[in-house]
Parts: sequence; C-alpha cells; structure tokens
Amino acid sequence: MMKQWILLTGLLAFLWTGNVAARQRQVDLSGELHVRAEMKESLFDLPVGTPMLIRQVVKITGSQALESGIYYVADAMGIQHPLSELELASVRLLPPESDQEFWQQAYLKGHMYHYFYNNGYRNELRQEMEEECQDYLKELEEIAYQDDYLASYVQGVFAKLHTSTIDANRIESLNVRLIQSPDPDAYMLPNGAMLISTGLLCTVDSEDELAAVIACELGHFVLDHQVDNIRRAEQRANRAEFWANVLGAVAVVAEEDGDWTGDRSSYAVSAMAGVGCIAALLSAPAVDRLGMRYKTQQEVQADRLACDLLAFKGYNPDALASALSKIAAYYEQSHRTKDMVRYNSLADLQKRIEKAGASDGCQPQRSYLKKTSDVVTFNALMKFNAKRYQEALRTAKKNVENRLATDNDYVILVKSNMALVNSEEASRQCMEWLDTAQELAGDSPNLEIQKQRVLLLLRMDKQMQAGHVLEEYLQLLEQYQSQGIEGEEKEWTEKEMAWSRQMLGKIRRI
Repeated sequence: MMKQWILLTGLLAFLWTGNVAARQRQVDLSGELHVRAEMKESLFDLPVGTPMLIRQVVKITGSQALESGIYYVADAMGIQHPLSELELASVRLLPPESDQEFWQQAYLKGHMYHYFYNNGYRNELRQEMEEECQDYLKELEEIAYQDDYLASYVQGVFAKLHTSTIDANRIESLNVRLIQSPDPDAYMLPNGAMLISTGLLCTVDSEDELAAVIACELGHFVLDHQVDNIRRAEQRANRAEFWANVLGAVAVVAEEDGDWTGDRSSYAVSAMAGVGCIAALLSAPAVDRLGMRYKTQQEVQADRLACDLLAFKGYNPDALASALSKIAAYYEQSHRTKDMVRYNSLADLQKRIEKAGASDGCQPQRSYLKKTSDVVTFNALMKFNAKRYQEALRTAKKNVENRLATDNDYVILVKSNMALVNSEEASRQCMEWLDTAQELAGDSPNLEIQKQRVLLLLRMDKQMQAGHVLEEYLQLLEQYQSQGIEGEEKEWTEKEMAWSRQMLGKIRRI
C-alpha cells in the first residue's frame, strides 16, 4: 500500500473535533499490520462478509469520543473503523497468506500487543536469562548428540516452522540443539535455544509429529510463557538469590551409569553420556528455574497455536495429539509416570491430548523412520547401559519391525534378552538374532557378535563350540590391534584379549 497508516489518521478526523482530540492520549502498540479479515456479524452498518484489513492496535485514554481501552484499527470499504476488543469478536480472521501475517494473527489472538505494552519487553531480564542460558548450554555440551546430518534435518524442520519476523523488538536468537536423553522431551529455553532429545526423535514416527512437538514449544516462546513464568518466580524471591541458584541443580553431575565395552566405533556418532548425567542436567529444578514448568492454560494456548501453525505450514494438525499420545505411552510403558519433568503429570498430558484432537490421524512416514534409525540404535544402547533392559528391547525392536535394523540392533536385542531371561527358548532366539546380525554385518567384522556368541554358547553348556568361536574372536582382536589403534580402543582391545585367553584356558581345563 502506498499509504503509511499513522495512528488513527483519518479515523479520528470524523469522530471528534481537534479540541477533543487534544485531550485524548493515543499509544501505538503494534506498528503497521497487514491482517486480512471479514465481517461475520453486521457492524458499522457493514454487511456480513465485508472484507477488512486490520492495520494497527492502539490504546486510547482520555477520549470523549471513545471509551478508554484497546482498539484495532481496521480498513473496510475505504474507511477506517476502530474495533474494540468486544467488537473484534464480530470479525473473522482469514487464512494467512504469509509468515508475517500468520505471526501477526498469533499476536492478535494471544493479545500479545497489549501484553508487551503492559509489561514491556523487559530487556534487562532477557539479557540476564541469555547469560544464564548460555551457562546452562555449556553444561549441556556433556550430553550433546553429534550427528551433522540429523542436526541439519531437525534444524530444517525447525526453520520451516519459525520465522525471523515474529517480533523485531525481541532480542532472542532462535536455534535448535540435539541432546542425548532416552526420554521423549523437548525444551524451549527462554533465550530461544530449543533442545530436542534423542528420545523424542525415536518415539515419534513422522516429520509431522516432530514438527508438532517443535511447534508447541515454539508456541510457548512466541507467547512469552518462559519469561512470564520467570518474572513471576523472580518477584517471589530475592533477585540476586534467584539467579545465583539457576544452575544449582546441575552443579554436581552424576557419574555415568554404564560403560559400553563393545566396539563403540560401530555404534556411536558421539560419546555416550550416562543416564545419571542426563538426569542431573535435565532436572526439574533446572526446568523450573528457566520458566519451562508451564501452567495448564499455557499448555493449552501453546497447543492451539501449534495446531494453527502446522496447518499453515502444510503439516497434519492431528500430529500433535498423535505425538503426545506416543510420549504418554512411553512414560506408561517405562513405569515412570511420576518422573515426567517436562510434562508435569500423565493426567495433564492426557488432558492436552483430548483437547488436541484425533490421536490416530497421523501415519508413520518411511522417510522419517529411515532418517532416524541410527538414533533409535543409539537410544537402545543408552537404555541398555542404564540397565533398562525391557526398554532397550522395545527400542531396538522398533528398527527390526520397520525393516531398518542393523547388526548392532540385533546385538542389543541379544544382550538385553540375555540379561532378562535364561531359558532354552530364549537362547535359541538369541542365537537366531546373532545369525541375522552376522548376515547384516557381511564382510565387516563386528566383534560384539563373536563375543555374544561365546557367552551364549557357554550359557548353553556348549564349551567346545564356545572355544572355537573364542579363538576366532581372539584372532579378530589381534587383527584389530594390528591397525595401530590408540587410547581407549587400545586399552579395551588389550582387556578383551586378556579375557579371551583366560577363558580359553578355562575351557581347555574343563
């Protein structure tokens, strides 16, 4: 448009005289908007269906022509009209045509323009949060999940959903990071950094469901829930004391729960953190301190915005209920419904699912499952190391059921099953899994297949066969050592060779 829409220019000219206008105070809350709408009820003698363009949100006080309050300046039939908040209900917003229009609509629906007018942008508080979040993110480097391909893919989904035009007055910089955690959680820090867990990536089955969870967390950020929660908490405590204790929950990091003694290079794309370390860094106090413990109404608002965003970006809006249902099922199956740091409680999560819509309206996507199959293996191994054997079995079986399993998945199945069951039937099943793993490994020797076969044969009292396999295992270890390995790999190989020779001697004496 060629015109610059200055605060109520033209509109006020026909509403009151210059003397009255001199006594009224006008405050621009939004700057220039471009939000298309139409009349759904007759107003200002305009018929239903009349197109409108909302141009501005203003606050007026001290006027004799209008009551003090918030007004939405709308252009209809070439004339500007002031819509009160009550009259805005007579207007239907049309489907947005651009990212900018979508977020302007989100601000209108969330009453964000007068929220920021009443509370300000609190840039001093935001700067403090930025510094605290950066300190927290440094701590989280211990559990970062390093996979450039997967990080690029998730960043792409995130970039499709967010836009740099949310609000030019906000100082946060939006970005996404992957973290190691078996739990299917996502966190949007108040400085705009989004944390996506490996557990979430392998719990959902489609990009639509991943986008739904991201959109929900983005909704909390757009609606400023984290900052509002922190402001309220800060008001109830001494300011210096509040910020001094933000990282208190992660000051002492727990020792790692397990130590993988297999061929780690064939499993991990990043060093694997212990579950104790993860639990310390993603503890409830840290989540609370950073404003990510949301009230029910905040969750509902963010979910509603997420569904609108999914539809606007071409994703399935039913994916939110579907994703939340799978997250709830994870916590139920793992018997950890009292340990839901991000979701408060299972009951709260179920209420969100009911409000979000149909939970069975989103189908798995083969392309997504292929992209995330490696992280499924990673999470299965993480659960095995934490001695969560049933969960490790369920996770590894996901790749098997989706026909995406590698030899490593089958090794995890064997190790987990052997930890849980000791029977002839279970041993036969484990031997079949090892045979399948060997086929999948092909000409690339997987040392863990050989070692698990030795242990399984010994369990089955087949010492002679175990001895032959053990000799093959020792030869593979010697070949591996001859490649000039150093550091932890060299120490591990020497340890395994010593164990193999000891076991061979023991078998020969039997």
